Amino acid sequence: MKVKMSFALAIICVATAAHGAKKSTDTASWVQEPTSFLGIKLDENLIHQLKPCPEDYSVPDEICYRRPFKNYYPLFAVPSLGLHGYTAAVMTHESQIREITLNTKIDDYDSVKEMFIQKYGRPKSQMTELVKTKVGATFQNEKSYWEGQRVVIILRKYGDTIDESYISVINKAVATKAVQAEQGKMTENASKL
Repeated sequence: MKVKMSFALAIICVATAAHGAKKSTDTASWVQEPTSFLGIKLDENLIHQLKPCPEDYSVPDEICYRRPFKNYYPLFAVPSLGLHGYTAAVMTHESQIREITLNTKIDDYDSVKEMFIQKYGRPKSQMTELVKTKVGATFQNEKSYWEGQRVVIILRKYGDTIDESYISVINKAVATKAVQAEQGKMTENASKL
């Protein structure tokens, strides 16, 4: 989990730094930049939008969140997307939505990518990288990036395992604040050494 968060936050920092030196018309021109994802508004507090899931673990009637663990809210009763199942979660910083994540089955990757292209347009950039598993197998991991003024979407063919794809929908302003807070905390902790 920390690897995912660190990776996503590092991407934001790199993307922000790369584009910060010059005014980019590319980010301003993303007409399909989302303001919400899975029906959750990215600029509003999660707990004001969704109800907590039933504490008795009964099946909820509508999308809801479970009790958080360190600002990580697992979502349940998520909308059906025509996939073979997926999990979703929201990460917050100071009660604001920092990131919404999805883990999908690798068999759904092509469908998910096509849905994202249909909904959000072509990715701003794509790249592949060679990934090596713990047992030594290698494979190509494809990554697609959409970036606007307020939102970054990252679609990775392989997530933490080779049987899952991973999607991050990131609120840039909140993620930037979170990175700065984490760096400040790290500096503070390092000073205690």
